[in-house]
Amino acid sequence: MRIKTYNEAVRLARCAGEDAANRRARKAGRKAWSAADHDHAARVTEEILGDLGFDVAGWTATAGLKRNEPDEAPARKKSKRRSKQEAPVELSFAFA
Repeated sequence: MRIKTYNEAVRLARCAGEDAANRRARKAGRKAWSAADHDHAARVTEEILGDLGFDVAGWTATAGLKRNEPDEAPARKKSKRRSKQEAPVELSFAFA
């Protein structure tokens, strides 16, 4: 199978991780995943992405760090519509 994009690699790795966790749960006689099965699925997914050349360990290590992104602007309150009544506009045209 030829992997051309990152999305295809993630799809392949996720499916393989889910299959591995399903096999593990069925082997233990469970129909639902346990927390250990979820961990196993994540581990298999990361291993496959690493084998395909994606630096998953680096992404995971920097997941909690602040990025070099601008700070979010403070939330602004919506301005209320003006309630004062303005005089109606009168147009007069003179034709000769």
